[in-house]
Amino acid sequence: MKKLLVLSAAILFAFTMNAQKFGVKAGYNMSGYLINFYSPDGSKMSTGFNFGLVGEYPVNDMMSLRADVTFNQLGSDFDSKNNSDEDWAYRPLGMEYNYKQNINYLQIGISPKFSFGPVYAFVGPYFSYALSASQTGTWEGTSLAGYPVAGTGTVDLFSDPNTTYAPFPWNLTEAYSDTNNEGGKGDLYNKMDVGFNLGLGANFSGVFVELNAGMGLMNFINTGSTNYVAAGYTTKDDKTVAITGDASQKNIYFGLSVGYLLGGK
Repeated sequence: MKKLLVLSAAILFAFTMNAQKFGVKAGYNMSGYLINFYSPDGSKMSTGFNFGLVGEYPVNDMMSLRADVTFNQLGSDFDSKNNSDEDWAYRPLGMEYNYKQNINYLQIGISPKFSFGPVYAFVGPYFSYALSASQTGTWEGTSLAGYPVAGTGTVDLFSDPNTTYAPFPWNLTEAYSDTNNEGGKGDLYNKMDVGFNLGLGANFSGVFVELNAGMGLMNFINTGSTNYVAAGYTTKDDKTVAITGDASQKNIYFGLSVGYLLGGK
């Protein structure tokens, strides 16, 4: 699948290089997750960046076919200090923690673009492959013996077998990770994503500014083909928390980009 995506990116790169209109773009992202199996009240939109190539083939005066090859940095921030009473805090040690996930995607997309004077809109599918993914966390609190403890750490979400603090209650994640990452395979998370991207922009003699939004359709959590249930976790309210094959965590993002398009508006 990775080879197929790289081949597709190469084809689209050739498309953009030979398009009647060719340009570059770069910008700023805000991203997060759509999650159905817990309520992360402490989650926040994460900041990232994007840059890439864009090419267009005009169909008529109002419509053109647009292709993008983009490096897209997505992820999310979580902070238990905003909801230290939630089930997913580090209860055994009274911990408060925050962490940031960064997922670096190679994204390709093809969209019909509709122009109304300098203003334009586009919508279409995208295909992404995660080139890398990391998670950096910090934590602080008091141990059971009453001593203050603190620390920081970074894990590779695709290669480290013990992803023990993201984004579930810590011992649930440990159980889930041990099952899916046996032998350090690093397959707890899915590298592929497919979704839709839409945007609105304005072009002024080749210089363009655009806003766009995207939503992934594929689950970032690789639950596999079975309805796997992780080990139980008892909260302070004696409620059992479990993660099943129905668990879903999908990308959502908003971007602001500027660029320059050779060939005019």
